[in-house]
Formats: sequence, structure tokens, C-alpha cells
Amino acid sequence: MLLLSNRDVQDLLTMPAGLAAVEQAQRDIGAGEAPGLPRLDLYAPSGIPEVPYHRWGMMAGATRSGGYLAVRLKSDMVAWPMVAGKQREEKWAREPGTFCGFIILYSSRTAEPVAILPDGVIQHLRVGAAAGVGTNLLARRDAETLGMIGSGGMAREYLEAFRLIRPIRRVRVFSPSVANRQRYAAEMAALHGIEVTAVDDPREAVRGADIVALCVSSIERVFETEWLEPGMHVSDVTTPSTARDFAQRVDVAAWNGHPTLAIDPPPDGAVYARGGTLSWVAGTPEELAQIPRVPLNPALLALPTVADVLAGMAPGRTSPQQTSFFHNQGRQGQLLAALSGVVYEAARARGAGLEIPTDWFLEDVRD
Repeated sequence: MLLLSNRDVQDLLTMPAGLAAVEQAQRDIGAGEAPGLPRLDLYAPSGIPEVPYHRWGMMAGATRSGGYLAVRLKSDMVAWPMVAGKQREEKWAREPGTFCGFIILYSSRTAEPVAILPDGVIQHLRVGAAAGVGTNLLARRDAETLGMIGSGGMAREYLEAFRLIRPIRRVRVFSPSVANRQRYAAEMAALHGIEVTAVDDPREAVRGADIVALCVSSIERVFETEWLEPGMHVSDVTTPSTARDFAQRVDVAAWNGHPTLAIDPPPDGAVYARGGTLSWVAGTPEELAQIPRVPLNPALLALPTVADVLAGMAPGRTSPQQTSFFHNQGRQGQLLAALSGVVYEAARARGAGLEIPTDWFLEDVRD
């Protein structure tokens, strides 16, 4: 069994390989050969006013073509402060700047665990690769201008994926932090050799863009429906960055699939919280009131999936003038299984990672 690091993942998994793995996983999903457990969260009150909750989350999935099953586990202290007039989520483990999340990878052919790896680098690449596959089905082929709202790790992966599927030549980026957006502009211009400009408001970032990417930790709307222009494609990484009816205001839309269990009304003790995830919660009324709520959105539930479009069961873009929308949520477990399998096989081939005894994780007591 291999123990891998974020550095190992960064060295072993490229965006081209990620795009190929995610597309194949979506085809497996469409063929009914990739089961998944959507994300579920637990919120345990911390008793600390500055970070009122410990949030633990899990998701799982498998793909037949890869032959692996992945379980992702996350553990965060969470708070929801106001930043530049928008409520956003802050999270950390132990102290700000550190995080706790990892993936256990199993063989679907032997049932034994084969690898443990951190979720940071691979999660960013998963989001970027999923956006690339979805956007490849929906955006205009001649898209050259990208409007980016957000300047963190997801925004970096999005740009790399979009550069592989479209001839992106210009990027305008906005984030509430002047320093962050300027840093992003300088780094991405140097990395990709294209024009990247930091701008002072989100409207300026998206005006005239062929593709708009919403890569934010805000839990409020950051893209207004009236900003939509003919031929524009919008890719959203979370909920609710757009209006609840936005998917019905565009000509063609798709998403990965619902990211959590869709039960209405939710079970006792559960709510739909940040990102629309079904979450079991506890705490005082004052503590519970702090947890952001994102109720089920029927407009999203009715959307076709990327797997539907790839299988020819739903249309993609059919005209350059159409507006389009890709909501990049759902199927996390299956996509992570596909990507983690690529990492594991590359690690085996190159002798990367730390070998630990598989027997540590097996037993002779039947449960």
C-alpha cells in the first residue's frame, strides 16, 4: 500500500491526463458503471465563537474502467465572516493555513486498500478537469476571452483546463483582495504567456467574455443574470454564485449531477447547508442560525448531466449565439476514484510514495 503526498500527486497527475480520466469516468456514469455516494456533512458545535463548528464530510465513488473505489474524508473548523460586503466561508484544521482531508483508494478487484493520499492537489485538479470536460461540451469553439471571478487554487486549475480545450488569449480577473488578484494576474501571465489583467469589479471582468468562470468561496451571488451576453458560457464551481433560476435563463445547461442526497423535506436533524450539501447538525438555536442554508433547487435538479450529453441523451451547444451554463458540482466520488487511480498507477510505475504494509489495514476477524 502506498502513502502519497501532495507533491507526489502534483508530479504524477497532469491536467491532460486529468481531463481524459474525468471524461472516461463521465462515460462510465452514463453507462451505469460508476456508482457513487454523494457528499454528506456533519456539523458538531465547537463552543468557540470565532469558529462555531467542526464540519466533517465524506463522499465515495467507483468506476468500472479504472477498477478503483475512492473515499474522500474532510475535517474543517468553519466560520462565515463578511468580506468586502459578501459572506464567505473560512475553514482550517488545527490553525489557519492548515487543512485536513484525504482519500483512501481501494481496488475494486481485490477489496484491499492500495493508497492513501491528501485531497488538496487532486481536488483542485478534479474541479478544473470537470470544468474542462463540461465547458468543452458547451462553450463556443472560438472562445478566446475568459472572465475569471476568484483568484485561488481553483481559478488556476480552471485556466489550465480551459487553455487545453479552447484558444484562450485574454483573461480578466477579479477577486475582493487587490493583492490576490494582482498576484494571480502576474503568475498566470508568466505561466501561460497570455494577457491576464486584474480588474476592480466583477462586472468589468465578465463584460465581453466568451467564457466566465466563477471560482469563489462566497456564499452569495457574484454573477448577475443581466450580465449574460449572446454566445457567453458560464462555469460555476459552487452554489449559489448565480441566481436560483439561472439555469433556466440560458439556452443550454448541464451539470455533473446532484452533489448530495436530494430528500425533501430533509430528515430530522438535517438541513441543506453550504454548497447545498445535506448536513446533520447540532447546537443551540444561536449556533444553528450561523450555518448558511442552501435549500434544494428544483431548477438544478432538472438539468441534464455531462454524462447525458456525452451519451447523446441531451443536447450540447448547437449555435454560436446560444448562452450556456455548466454547474460544476456532483459526482465527486466517481471523478476522484478515476483520478486517484491514475495517480496510484503512475506512482507504482515510477516508484513514488512511501510503501507501508497492506496487512496493517486487513484483519482476520469477520465483521
